[in-house]
Amino acid sequence: MSKQHSAFIGLMQRARNVKRWPLMAQFQEEMLSTHIYEASFVGHMLGAIAADIFDEEVSPDRVAAMALFHEGSEIAGMSDIPSPVKYHDPDTTTAIKKLERRFEAMLLQTLPDALKQRYQPLIEQDKHDVHVRLAKAADVLCAYLKCDYELSKSNGEFSNAMVEMEIQLKKYRDTLPSVDYFCQMFLDDAKSTLDEQTKDLEWVERASNLHL
Repeated sequence: MSKQHSAFIGLMQRARNVKRWPLMAQFQEEMLSTHIYEASFVGHMLGAIAADIFDEEVSPDRVAAMALFHEGSEIAGMSDIPSPVKYHDPDTTTAIKKLERRFEAMLLQTLPDALKQRYQPLIEQDKHDVHVRLAKAADVLCAYLKCDYELSKSNGEFSNAMVEMEIQLKKYRDTLPSVDYFCQMFLDDAKSTLDEQTKDLEWVERASNLHL
């Protein structure tokens, strides 16, 4: 007999309750829902760059979908485990990875049977799929920007995290042309102030003229 109800949407909404960087003092707290949103639009852009600029067989929508579900295990109950804990030693890493797979499977099982096949590759992701790799690159880019933001507010808690993000980001820039292009085109402006980001827009000139 098919399911008469599903907890899937309710679980996905719990991303708004999961705090990222839980062991670190933050100038501005980041919730998992915010990170997923940012990773999804950055992932879509990476996919568009890959397809439209580098003529790769990549679907931007598919990359965005991978980014949308890339934290399925955290949503389903694991929450955000800090990297120093997750990668403390090989045994710990193996155990946590096993738990992640278990929570992903649990999230998938909440779906009606007719929908499981569609969502399975989005939740139990194949790390060799280019769309997954681009979604992971988007994840790293967003973490890098978070570290940069916190450091810009003189929050030294993120110093070591920034070093790690720079190492990971370099790896993606060296292996994925779309990531390197994104960094050259968008990264500096992503870190700038609102005034700097909008200085070339027409409304700025109109507003200035009105106040002359």
